[in-house]
Amino acid sequence: MKNRPMLFLIVLFSAATIAQELPSLESTTSAQGKQTVAVYMAGEEPAGAQGVHNIMGGELARILSESARYLAVDRTEAILEQLAREHIYQRSGAVDDEQIKALGQQLGVQYLCISDINAVGRRFYLDTRLVDVVTAEIIRSVTATSRLNNANEMTRVARNIALELIETERTREQRARRKKIFRYTAIGLDILGAGALVYGYIENNNVVKQIANDDGPEADRAATRRNAAYITGGALIATGVSFHILF
Repeated sequence: MKNRPMLFLIVLFSAATIAQELPSLESTTSAQGKQTVAVYMAGEEPAGAQGVHNIMGGELARILSESARYLAVDRTEAILEQLAREHIYQRSGAVDDEQIKALGQQLGVQYLCISDINAVGRRFYLDTRLVDVVTAEIIRSVTATSRLNNANEMTRVARNIALELIETERTREQRARRKKIFRYTAIGLDILGAGALVYGYIENNNVVKQIANDDGPEADRAATRRNAAYITGGALIATGVSFHILF
């Protein structure tokens, strides 16, 4: 019984020592050397693209955080609450320079990633900006258009926008060059595929002609060439279309 106070002091001292040795979340984040970003999906979610704010916000935060430079989190709800509290929320979701600076201080971040989505005809126009909360300067801006007709498309668009935001100029040029190569390759495959199908059509007429001439062996050879041309042409066009979609 007499040793209980001493034992309590020893346990308390040990706990304090361990706590000092364990890094806090804030120090771990700081040790990563990343710049913090709050993602904000501005305005109201457009009709016909339900769920786009959650998907876009989550994907933007994820891709930005996977980069070597940024640590991002979706803070849309927190920002909306703050704007509503200060009675400065606009239906468009826009924030001016002074509001950006105030939000950055309140959220403890260095940048705001602000994304607007507006309906234009049957498509949606997306405008995403990375803004310095100290100077309100737009560091980088990326725009895109999409139908946003399903979760996969929303995810793909968000990923492409986020990648463009974090890319260096050199990386962006390299990606644009690869995209151009894939585009011209796809066009070349389309042309070759179309040519193969035309050849198959010609050989099909030849089959009909040889059958009419009662030349069975030649008709069989023409049929083989026709089938090979159809298969090859179909495969080339399918590959070209895939390149168009994916790249």
